[in-house]
Amino acid sequence: LKMISIDRADARDALKQVFDQGRDRLSAGYWVVIFPEGTRVAPGQTCRYKPGGAHLAVRAGTRVVPVAHDAGEIWGRNAFRISAGLITVSIGPPIDPADKSAAKINALAAEWIEGEMRRLSPHRYPAPADAPSV
Repeated sequence: LKMISIDRADARDALKQVFDQGRDRLSAGYWVVIFPEGTRVAPGQTCRYKPGGAHLAVRAGTRVVPVAHDAGEIWGRNAFRISAGLITVSIGPPIDPADKSAAKINALAAEWIEGEMRRLSPHRYPAPADAPSV
């Protein structure tokens, strides 16, 4: 693994590190994996997706492949222990950066991931207020 290390204390420098190191990794043939949530998020919770990965995709002209998983079901956000169980990983359709802004790419990835999380862990997400009751 050729990790991209960032300094979270300096957001501007962290973004530069993602761009510089990310571009280097991509041009060397590596895949770059970015968790746009920035941290682990408990099942059923949502958060703001950070745009660094989408900006890298636009600058490098490379596709974004969204991925969702339900690992939080067996290894909670602040849990010390991991429970036994199966993890489902779902891979979404590639998002081509051509003619898209980083904000649009980020929104498309977030929309797919959040929708897929509702499919993987429906018991963690309450029904929308306007949904008919059964």
